[in-house]
Amino acid sequence: MNIVEEIRAGNKAVFERTYHEYHQRLYFFVLKRTSSVDMAEEVIQQTFIKLWETRQNLSSDFPIAIQLARITRTMLIDVLRRKAVERRALNYIGTQIAVVSSDDPILEKELNQKVKTAIDSLPPVCKTIFMLNREDGLSYKQIARQLSISPKTVENQISKALKIMREAVSLCIILSSLK
Repeated sequence: MNIVEEIRAGNKAVFERTYHEYHQRLYFFVLKRTSSVDMAEEVIQQTFIKLWETRQNLSSDFPIAIQLARITRTMLIDVLRRKAVERRALNYIGTQIAVVSSDDPILEKELNQKVKTAIDSLPPVCKTIFMLNREDGLSYKQIARQLSISPKTVENQISKALKIMREAVSLCIILSSLK
């Protein structure tokens, strides 16, 4: 049997050998494109998880290297898209606060209070993760290590917090535009 067929059959030893053979190459591929050690580690971790979880879908027509490269590119695109959405959300909130701040000091105070209330209303774990990321500047991986949770959980909690923050400031921003 070849490598692809062995992995499809669930052979963990072959999977581990494949991991050790391709991990470094794929890691540097992602690192070169992102310049982020955390992002490269996250993408490669997700790549090999995806490889194992979807091993039944591997094609015997293509070598494992080609299939790993495809999975890695897909994972990289997914991570970059999620990061872009987060950046846009934070930029939107920041821009709107700046616009309101320059127009009306009373509305700025109200908006800041809404943001504080929204942060205080977050579930405890979500609030902790959000504050570690925004206030302390920790990366998802650092937060995951510190709290002994997965980076995916951190990502989900940050997304949840950003959604709540957008909803909190949106009404205030809409009201300010009506004045």
